[in-house]
Amino acid sequence: MVNISDKSLNQTLQRHLEEAGKSVADATEKLASGSNFTRNDPRPADRAIAEGLEQRVRSLSAAKRNINDGVSLVQTADSALSQINDMVMRMKEINVAASNSTINDRERRYLFVEYEALHDEVNRIAESTTFNGLPLLNGNDPSAPEQMFLRVDDPFMSDNADNDEGDINLIQFTDLKSVIATTAGLGLRSAKDLLTDSSSEEGISVEDVFELMAPDDDQLFATIYDEAIHYIADQRAVVGSIQSRLERAIDFNEVFSENVAAAKSHISDTDYAFELSRLASAKILQQAGTAVMAQTNFTAGLTMNLIQSVMR
Repeated sequence: MVNISDKSLNQTLQRHLEEAGKSVADATEKLASGSNFTRNDPRPADRAIAEGLEQRVRSLSAAKRNINDGVSLVQTADSALSQINDMVMRMKEINVAASNSTINDRERRYLFVEYEALHDEVNRIAESTTFNGLPLLNGNDPSAPEQMFLRVDDPFMSDNADNDEGDINLIQFTDLKSVIATTAGLGLRSAKDLLTDSSSEEGISVEDVFELMAPDDDQLFATIYDEAIHYIADQRAVVGSIQSRLERAIDFNEVFSENVAAAKSHISDTDYAFELSRLASAKILQQAGTAVMAQTNFTAGLTMNLIQSVMR
């Protein structure tokens, strides 16, 4: 007969072998998947925390895309305003040069051919500058929005919000209809009538060009071009301030997202050094247990053979 202690030993060895096998399987799964959450080690509480952090990381990633789109929008508007500003300055140069009697009437007409081309180009840029179909510099366009909202993070209610929603993570752009960078919006006058009523032989007289330069507010500005440049500078200041805020929001978003991702990684990602060590240890225990059980079974077999031979 087999001793009861031998049966108990076999059961103990079998239990330890099963535990070692589970450890090998669990460590292998963690190393293969890169996740701490496995069938043998589900960790429901840690998983819930990690999934919440993962959701936060994804939300911040979406917010980052929103902010980058906002930066692209204001950069589009600013680059167009920059080009319009340069053209207005050139139109002023032409008008000032044409207001001088040192050039003749035909040369003056040549100047206003360029002037009118710039006048038309200002209108083209102002009317065609759009972002995803939204006019940025022509508030007279029916499709121009009254306001725009840019979400930079999850809703967060506060009394310090700059919008009616009370959400400090919702940036609101208002009075977009008032942004009009066309020649009509800037008060710039066309030289088309001067060119139509004159010929290349007769030219344009010096007296005819004075009206183009006259400002609407002669108390503050010397020329209409100074008034237009002042308006453009005001708009660029607003656009620049928005871009500066969005760039700071991107910086914060990246740091915040990095820290949240690191916290999630500490909870859910596999510690490869630890799991490799655990796998090696479990394999050694598994192999040792298998060898001991084989030796025990071999010894038990010899004992049974000896008993049978004596009984014969």
